[in-house]
Amino acid sequence: MAALPVVLMAASTAMAVAGAVKQGQAASQAADYNSKLDTMNAGIAAAQGEAAAQAQSRDSQRRIGSAMAAYGASGVQMSDGSPSDVLADSARSAALDNLTTRYNYKLKGMGYTDQASLESSQSQNASAAGYLSAIGSGLGGAAQTYKLSGGGTPIPSFGGGTPSFTASGN
Repeated sequence: MAALPVVLMAASTAMAVAGAVKQGQAASQAADYNSKLDTMNAGIAAAQGEAAAQAQSRDSQRRIGSAMAAYGASGVQMSDGSPSDVLADSARSAALDNLTTRYNYKLKGMGYTDQASLESSQSQNASAAGYLSAIGSGLGGAAQTYKLSGGGTPIPSFGGGTPSFTASGN
């Protein structure tokens, strides 16, 4: 009957160790998955940025072309003066809008890339934490099992109570 608590404590310790390892593995796998999603999202953001920049460029070209057609239809000379300045300013604004669009999507992609790196680090940390937790559970359980089996005196910070400096009876 005295062996039953020792067996139960050992089984409990084994379960705690296995649970800690599994928990670390699950957290690591979740972080890996999130890292892969963030990497995919970075690629999607780059593609979206390119498409948005191209659409913005086409729209700008249409607006400038419409302005040129309107000037021509009204008989305005576009070689110099205000119409030429307006068209040049429109072209500069269109170029700036295009660069801004590309920059914003690049920043978005960089955010996803940074997040993927963080998730990858979290994966490694979760795996290591799971194993360290398992080792701690194993050592704690081994100490409790040893104590239940009648071995030694408790260590003050682990066994609770006040320290006893008497030898166990043999």
